[in-house]
Amino acid sequence: MFEKKTYLYSENMGVCFVEDITKLVTAQKKEVLYYVLRPVYQKDKTGYIPVENHSVELRELISEEEAKKLLFSYSELIGLAEELGLVEKQDEEEEALQTVDPAEEKEQERKRLAIRYKMADTLPFEERSALYQRGEIEFVLRRAFLQEEEGKKKRKKKT
Repeated sequence: MFEKKTYLYSENMGVCFVEDITKLVTAQKKEVLYYVLRPVYQKDKTGYIPVENHSVELRELISEEEAKKLLFSYSELIGLAEELGLVEKQDEEEEALQTVDPAEEKEQERKRLAIRYKMADTLPFEERSALYQRGEIEFVLRRAFLQEEEGKKKRKKKT
């Protein structure tokens, strides 16, 4: 059983926050516990999944190490790898040759991803699954990076 206020992976919604665990009454007047899930990349959506006997795959998020291994299987995530310092950034000569502003390109990619998440339910299962896996990799790595940065700040304050 997953706890409230934790993150998990749902095959139907991707990375989700367990907002609550609540009791709902079935047509047979039986109380059943449900997870109230809020997808990280679809804030306007809410899912209700039975705690027991659900047919949807729910699992813990992948580890940071596993996310790093899978990171390079998605060419769209190379920018994330550079941003988090997991690979060296392009040198200045290569950047000068680019005609597209990297910040603008990053923003366009975020918008494309947001649209794809909005339309995820219409995608074939394989594409939707790949989209959700990509989102899980990004979520796990960004979260680890932010926790590491926060730890550095706390250590600096102590000294």
